[in-house]
Amino acid sequence: MALLWDYLRRRKREVAGWLQRVDAEMIGSLLDYQTTHAKHANCVEIGLHHGKSFIPLCMSLRGSEKALGIDLFEEQDRNLDMSGKGDLQSLKHNLRTFHINESSVHLHRGSSEDVSGQDILNMVGPVRFFSIDGGHWCEIVQNDLRLAESTLTDDGVVSLDDYCRAEWPDVTYGHSLWQETTSSDIVPFAIGSNKLYLCRKPFAAVYRDALQSPFLKDFAGKSTAIRGHKCDCYRTECHEQDESSLRQAIVYSLKSMRPDYFRSLKPRR
Repeated sequence: MALLWDYLRRRKREVAGWLQRVDAEMIGSLLDYQTTHAKHANCVEIGLHHGKSFIPLCMSLRGSEKALGIDLFEEQDRNLDMSGKGDLQSLKHNLRTFHINESSVHLHRGSSEDVSGQDILNMVGPVRFFSIDGGHWCEIVQNDLRLAESTLTDDGVVSLDDYCRAEWPDVTYGHSLWQETTSSDIVPFAIGSNKLYLCRKPFAAVYRDALQSPFLKDFAGKSTAIRGHKCDCYRTECHEQDESSLRQAIVYSLKSMRPDYFRSLKPRR
């Protein structure tokens, strides 16, 4: 796991894309827990861009586990809302740079709308970590959540990117519609800087506990409830904005933009 943590805490900056420091720590903590406690299963990401958040999934693989990446790649005319731009050559270059075993990776070119849960099971098998960062319109968000629910192991995790982002309201709406209609026991358990994390209900408390690292405790906010399910929030937001004091503004800026520097300045007992 040393290489995984080095990537998430330092080297992820070498790869184009979006993966905020707090979410990187959350993903690392969840993968760390899975490598020790979860059943052997596989990892899937929809929407790869250049592989920034796919690489840590690949780094966490054990034994015969596989990672599946689904992206339009050169079929960008089907990218209706231009949420990311998958580049196959850049992705392959980054996988080589970080010494990802090519034999453990399966890349599928095309839309997730044309993939079924059975297709995913045929390609890699049951999924322990399912990252959703593909199309950001309502229908495809629901589609991708259905793919996750139909392939997720009992102790698996789903991450949904751009949850509650003002620029991408259909992600939140799509999740709400899916949550209203799903017959699965998949529920949210945490909100990160830019992601919603879900798992099956019996494991929600287990995964909330897995996030209780010294780093994440410095970013923990209130615990809330989504449709009655406890959800811990690790998102930093400056609600007062221009009405905050200068000191508050600096703290908010450091906490969100330079989290490691923020922690280095915080007094320790």
